Amino acid sequence: MKKITASLYVVFFVLFIMSCDKKNDDVVDPLSNSAFPQVILLSDEGDGDLEDEDKFSFKITLADRKDPDGDELGGKIIPLEEEVTVQFAVTGFEGFVQLQDYIQDASAFYEIDDCTTSPVNLQFNKTTGIGTVVFPAGVEEVEVEFETDGSLFDDNLFNTDERSVTIKLTGITTTNKKITVNKTADFTYTVQDDEGIYGEWKLDVTNAALFQKFKDLFGLINEDIRDLQAADVDEILIAFEYGEVKAIVVLKETEVIDDCGSPSVENKVIEIEAEIEELADDALDGDVEFGETLELANGYFREFVYSGSFIIIGNQLNITLEGEFGDDTTDEITLVLDK
Repeated sequence: MKKITASLYVVFFVLFIMSCDKKNDDVVDPLSNSAFPQVILLSDEGDGDLEDEDKFSFKITLADRKDPDGDELGGKIIPLEEEVTVQFAVTGFEGFVQLQDYIQDASAFYEIDDCTTSPVNLQFNKTTGIGTVVFPAGVEEVEVEFETDGSLFDDNLFNTDERSVTIKLTGITTTNKKITVNKTADFTYTVQDDEGIYGEWKLDVTNAALFQKFKDLFGLINEDIRDLQAADVDEILIAFEYGEVKAIVVLKETEVIDDCGSPSVENKVIEIEAEIEELADDALDGDVEFGETLELANGYFREFVYSGSFIIIGNQLNITLEGEFGDDTTDEITLVLDK
């Protein structure tokens, strides 16, 4: 056997180092959490309420970041370590001539807990629609609230023209280059007409046939509704709100609620919430579809969907729906409700 000379050892060593470098060409070292900028952005794309509402608000928050503790795998909000001033502007509005015709004043605050808020500095020009708000250090979210003229749109007519206000974040004031703002998204508040589908509609619980139809329809997905007795019910409502439908059963049975240190006696409520998939909200009749995903007792999830049509005549809503919950379905059921 031939001996390997010292020079060959040198060649082998050089080739080994080169191969290691080649393997490491495509390896990227992960960036630390602090290397990514903190992004200030709008919390929602929109909201809406009835035409006689005298205020609306939008929220400014921070984008989720990697949880340094590893508890939240999807990430979580890491508050700012320093105060930042956020600029915003009303970039458009529909249904009125001048912004100050609708928006009367503005303020801002953040939530300390469920019962306590703290105000923050806000400047807003209701003529130009331009404003600034302070986003404090250590805070996850700031809410900007506008006082509005609730009488401006409150009439007895069904209005099909859009009435809305659109807002964008336009910049920030900070010396920290690792804080930025999302200026591409916007928030639109929509005024909803209660002469149309939006608002609360009441079902006559004393009408045995209607009460049974309600149970047949929504008992498909809720056992408590399926087992209801009319004597136990105070009222039944179906409410169309921004982006969702609620079926609300107010029971005669009461419970004590501690509302921030002020106990009060309130009726117990059974409530079903569903996201609106389709709704002809610009007409007095049309198609409707709403649904949601429920978690079952066994830990599995199942989607329900209600679809059909409606017609509004005066203060009365006739809504015809079919329910589907997995393999379970209902017949076509018509409910009659009143404002």
